[in-house]
Amino acid sequence: MEVKDQNKLSIDLSKATPEEKIQIKEKVLDAEFDEKGNILESHSLEKTKQIKKNLPKDKDEELLKFYRDKLNLDMYKALEASLIVRNSFQGGENIDELKWDISRKYPEFGNNICNLATQGYFDKDFKDLYNSMLAEEDFDISIYQKKVERIVKSLPYIVFITRYKSYDELSGEVRYKLEKLKKYGTGRLRLHAFTKENVSTTLSILDEYKEDKTVLIEIEINPNKTVITATLKF
Repeated sequence: MEVKDQNKLSIDLSKATPEEKIQIKEKVLDAEFDEKGNILESHSLEKTKQIKKNLPKDKDEELLKFYRDKLNLDMYKALEASLIVRNSFQGGENIDELKWDISRKYPEFGNNICNLATQGYFDKDFKDLYNSMLAEEDFDISIYQKKVERIVKSLPYIVFITRYKSYDELSGEVRYKLEKLKKYGTGRLRLHAFTKENVSTTLSILDEYKEDKTVLIEIEINPNKTVITATLKF
């Protein structure tokens, strides 16, 4: 086996054993190549097939179109990759390596954005946030981008107050995370809500802690009362 002119591979099989001929056929002649002409290893080949099979389409493409001019480039690319993970997960496939690739490429937020995309937060909650902020007189897309980034990066220490969960579920989630973070966390838990209905629910949950001297509550709410960020410090 030798490389000829113009980097073309020449294979002389005249002296190869039958076993070697089978190996050469499987490893080279039947192999698939990447865009640079490199032979793909078997595990890389399987991952490539998995990615191609689960590329964003239809509703995913609509979602990406919505966020294309609303997220910074790295976060947008991470979302695009995360939708592949979501499709793969919904198809019952192993997603560990795909998630690891995203986390390695975007260490600050890759894993978090993948989890949020899989759980549907970009389908509803972050859209609600955008529409709520858009109604404000001083709206600036960069403010929206920064808010989304802060939320994504602080995922382990936040609770989304959403209409898709009952009041008891949300109240229980807040209490559970609060107790857990008191033992192992950073001393704060943030509640995020978008739309008037969810803001109202958030304020009701905060009322549960108004007599608790161990918890300090800070509230940021927009003039239209459609976006709220509440920080519970302890």
